[in-house]
Amino acid sequence: MSFDNISYSKLAIIFIIAGVILVMAILGSSATSLLSDSITEEAAVKMKQEGNCIVEAKDRIPRMISDCSYNVNDTVLITYKAKQPAIEKHQLK
Repeated sequence: MSFDNISYSKLAIIFIIAGVILVMAILGSSATSLLSDSITEEAAVKMKQEGNCIVEAKDRIPRMISDCSYNVNDTVLITYKAKQPAIEKHQLK
């Protein structure tokens, strides 16, 4: 296959599309979980250390709340995305 007859703009578009496909293949399911809906549920504060609290949602992934004002065993409402460790928002129940 020869690229002599293809203009630079068409060649650039081909490489950009191939790059996007490659990135999506590498990310796999994590790309779809980034676009998934947020989940809000109750979680108990399991640990508190140096101002950070650790809570565990129903999916069993420990999540950290920075600069936490809650106490151990407090029940908080957390909002997060499935399979992601970050908490979008939290509040005392």
